[in-house]
Amino acid sequence: MREIQAGEHDGRHQACRDADWLAGISEDDVYRRLVALNLAASSANLLPAIASAQPPGAGLTLRTAGDDAVALNPDRFKVGQEAGIGSNTLAFGADVTDTGRSLLFANPHWYQLGVDRFYQLQLTIPGRLNVSGVSIMGAPMVLMGFNDNIAWAHTVSTASRFTVYALALSPDDPTVYIKDGEPHAMTAVTVEVPVKQGDGSLQTVTRTLYESEYGPMINPAVLNPGVSWNTTQAFTLRDINLENTRSFQNFFAFDHARSLQDFYDAITEFVGIPWVNTTAIGRDDDRALYSDITAVPNVPDAVLQGCAVPGFSAPLLEAGVVLLGGTNSACDWQDDPDSRQPGAFGPGNLPHLFRRDYVANMNDSYWLTNADNPITGFARIIGQEDYRQSLRSRLGHTLVEDRFAGADGLAGSQVSSENLRQIVVNSRNLSAELLKDEVLSAVCGAPSGTEAQACQVLTAWDNRANLDSVGAHIWTALFEGGDDYDGLRDIENLWATPFDAQDPVHTPRGLNSAVTGQVQTAFSAAVAAVVDSGVALDAEVGEYQKYLKPETDIPQFGGEGSEGYFTVLRNTYMHVVDFPEGEPVRAFTFLTHGVSDDPASDYYGSYTQAYSQKNWHRVPFTREQIEDARISTLELSE
Repeated sequence: MREIQAGEHDGRHQACRDADWLAGISEDDVYRRLVALNLAASSANLLPAIASAQPPGAGLTLRTAGDDAVALNPDRFKVGQEAGIGSNTLAFGADVTDTGRSLLFANPHWYQLGVDRFYQLQLTIPGRLNVSGVSIMGAPMVLMGFNDNIAWAHTVSTASRFTVYALALSPDDPTVYIKDGEPHAMTAVTVEVPVKQGDGSLQTVTRTLYESEYGPMINPAVLNPGVSWNTTQAFTLRDINLENTRSFQNFFAFDHARSLQDFYDAITEFVGIPWVNTTAIGRDDDRALYSDITAVPNVPDAVLQGCAVPGFSAPLLEAGVVLLGGTNSACDWQDDPDSRQPGAFGPGNLPHLFRRDYVANMNDSYWLTNADNPITGFARIIGQEDYRQSLRSRLGHTLVEDRFAGADGLAGSQVSSENLRQIVVNSRNLSAELLKDEVLSAVCGAPSGTEAQACQVLTAWDNRANLDSVGAHIWTALFEGGDDYDGLRDIENLWATPFDAQDPVHTPRGLNSAVTGQVQTAFSAAVAAVVDSGVALDAEVGEYQKYLKPETDIPQFGGEGSEGYFTVLRNTYMHVVDFPEGEPVRAFTFLTHGVSDDPASDYYGSYTQAYSQKNWHRVPFTREQIEDARISTLELSE
């Protein structure tokens, strides 16, 4: 950075090299960054609600049971506050691989642009540490990767990381709440923030915010526009990860782990992972591990039910927000004998599974980690059980099922590094596999014009979104719908066979014949939308779908998980790792958006182009491998 500011490296980093904000960082800046990453599934998504929480002059009252006004977008309380942030992972034990040794696939769906994207690195301190993988900008450790004995992956967990408490206020003071019959004064905190003005100058804005014993007060309008902090009630937040100081100790322990048991022991020792599931394999260990042993508020189901706010808690829970009454200490978070922090579940009450066949997670709960051996008996705040899985989750398990049955068009029935690298980018579409034939039978009896052409294209379509696939965009328009029309997924009672918890991978399925009129309407609207878009009905995927990388025109395969793609458009880092007997760790990776975000770099688009061509990168790990693969060396000293 100092060299850039001194005028060196001419032409590089034009987007920021002369920016006023470009400056060095301090140790405190690093810690702030780590805290912010800790809160990505909790307080970070509620900052406007915290910053705007003010005591009333007057306000509206809490809506009561029977009022259906609560309508929340559940994505706003998730990591990233938008659909698409998530991950896939598959981990295989020795019983099902061609080598008789474990094998792991990591596939986070993360940011492709901006400061939160991944960067790929290897950290080596001779004799002490040698670990490769990725981290998020600003985090000085490998967050997902492998060393010579361990490989691991993360997926975003369904567990809630915070609860909201409804407080009853003193009639004399809206900053005093009543708990167990006793008054408790909120703490006033003065916050000063420099705010840039229209003329470029900075002006300090001062605001007084408030905290309860649980944490910051929040503006409840984020939960329901008709609810406010008024003279009788207020709302406050408790965040497990504001109190979790162990997370990056936990990640460092992963980086240093020397066996799968060592890795698992670190999970249970710290219980510091803030908001992701973990899968892992280890050298000379026949097992694959799944774990959601993470920082979770200790709210057993009895507390969740007994402390619910009537008419309000239930719809919020559907949106992923736990609301509890704050008038009674019986509704406080509980403690377990093995809790690693006050108010957290201990590892004995959190789900994990070791298997010799496979474990998987595609952002549904722990329940269907292994389709043949569901995990049950855990608190609702961690995740649901016996519930309908996403199409992406179902396809993940189907890919495994087809591999074990030798039904995926590849040789044999065991899993190998080679065939796994083909399977995870094959761009299959489960909604098409489940519905297309019946839909076409319903709508293509006597079509005309562009609808006739669409019928021909979809009939010939291979139900995939590879670069040369023809017809994928028509199905997307039909299944997903548009701004002004409903797609198949919006049709109530679409499926002929409903969800069955005893057969969750294969249900729901089939087209309900009673909805064929709605299907025809959706088909006509979808075809018209594609025609209006200007993309030809018979266009190949590679003609219209490009990777999100500025100043490039690189075609991208895959589709959206909501449509039933396992191979999604938001793929970022990917690795397939195993430990061949007597050899160093073997890892193949993609960093789909590339290491550099500078268009002036000679390597700006090379990794993305390799991904487009499904050309996996064999990662050099040992010093000898690195020397053999080295292009250049840059030595830094301070």
